[in-house]
Amino acid sequence: MAKNLEPVTSIDKAARIFQQLCREPHEYRITELANLTGINRTSLHRLLKALEKNGLIIKTERNKTYKLGPMAYEMGSVYLHSFKFRDNIFPILDKISHESQESVGIAIREGEKIISLYEIEIDQPLKMNYRPGLLYPMNRGCYGKCLMAYYNRKRVSEMLDQMKFEKVCLNTLTEKNEILKEYEKIRKQGYVVSDEETFRYAVGVGIPIPGSDLTIKSCVAISFLKSDNYKEKIEEFKDMLLKYKDEIAKYML
Repeated sequence: MAKNLEPVTSIDKAARIFQQLCREPHEYRITELANLTGINRTSLHRLLKALEKNGLIIKTERNKTYKLGPMAYEMGSVYLHSFKFRDNIFPILDKISHESQESVGIAIREGEKIISLYEIEIDQPLKMNYRPGLLYPMNRGCYGKCLMAYYNRKRVSEMLDQMKFEKVCLNTLTEKNEILKEYEKIRKQGYVVSDEETFRYAVGVGIPIPGSDLTIKSCVAISFLKSDNYKEKIEEFKDMLLKYKDEIAKYML
């Protein structure tokens, strides 16, 4: 007697796609995905378009391959944050936080999105409201400015032409020319400073972290409340971060 088979739904097919994209080499052409998932090309193309529209996957321009997108990463980050998650990077951030007595975090650039990876926030009067999975703008704050400063310059210029930025704090950068000038400064000096760009009295200093292919896709930063000696703190914390740069870089893909 034949078994009653449940119909394969779009959700089932999407799950197959995600499972395959989680396997090395983590990027596949549509023909490869069709062969590996058993989904016909017509259905696969429709699903990929829908997933791409919602940020769950990305289609690379250079190789025309598909890989997991920023929203998939955001969901994973929220999942990890729901546990007392520890890995090779978190203990280093914890060490920096204890040494600086300030809040410390790391963010990555995935495609054209800047996403918080880990955050350690100390008890202080002003909460920065950083959390894993949060997306950051490209015009303000250590993460956004640093990681877009090292992104494709032509594409960055195009993105800035398409965007309008609100001046949310005293020193928020809103004009294309001043943002590009800031990016150039970051690349030249090798670190980034955010001084009351997102929150009043909030200051941050960060450094770019190279991946295994030497491209810059992550940034680690220390944030603190502004005081009379904040410029000295910027120098102190910059040097502190640089001290741990190579140790963190070992674990970045």
